[in-house]
Amino acid sequence: MRVSRGPSEAYVRSRVPPGFHLEVARAVQRVLAGRVVERDLVSVDDVDLVTGIDVAYVSVGGQEFGVSVASTYSLSKSSVVEWSCWVGRVAFPYVPTLLSFRELKPMVGAYLRLRVRPQVVLIDGHGRAHPFRLGIASHFGVCLGVPTIGVAKSLLYGRVSGEGAILDPVTNEVIGWSLQCAPSKLTYVSVGHGISLSSAVGLVRRLCVGSQMPIPILHSHREANELKRRVSGYLRSGDYNALDSLCASHLF
Repeated sequence: MRVSRGPSEAYVRSRVPPGFHLEVARAVQRVLAGRVVERDLVSVDDVDLVTGIDVAYVSVGGQEFGVSVASTYSLSKSSVVEWSCWVGRVAFPYVPTLLSFRELKPMVGAYLRLRVRPQVVLIDGHGRAHPFRLGIASHFGVCLGVPTIGVAKSLLYGRVSGEGAILDPVTNEVIGWSLQCAPSKLTYVSVGHGISLSSAVGLVRRLCVGSQMPIPILHSHREANELKRRVSGYLRSGDYNALDSLCASHLF
């Protein structure tokens, strides 16, 4: 049995930058959480293009930059058909339950550079399995109006025993599902927006092939980490044209 009630508000408050209004952030999360749709807004049987988004980080000149990659996988072709990236300064630190304030902009930036819009987006992070029901997958989906699924390697909030339902530790509401996609490792799936939990679980199960994370997110993770060295060099030299070319959409 694994149980997580999430970090205390005192801990979160101690981690946010000076001048950040936590109460306002929580109010925004509550409002947007009320706009999440937990039913299929896309015919899952007809889904072919699924994008996965992940973010890596590099420090240059004492500043932190996010390298975000969006990779689109075609189920019919069994291959990645396009990927794009976005690079920009990230000022907000990593704070549990506030990941959107750090990674939403980089993720949206990479997504908007795609030439072909996918039918579903997988986000490396949580959706409804969040103490305020608005993880980054839900935040992304509501703001852009696209179907999203949260896929994470660790449990942020909930109670789960092996493969099966993730329950709210307070209300016992089903807020996600854990999958045994890789030996001895669980994958935590939750609704982001515009898709049902059963459809989200089914789609992620199809895309996890012997690995803890689904193929589109794995590709984005690898590309983002491979790009970090080149991005660092371009930023240090001020070669922004090369950086922009690097981050353009790549169609296969």
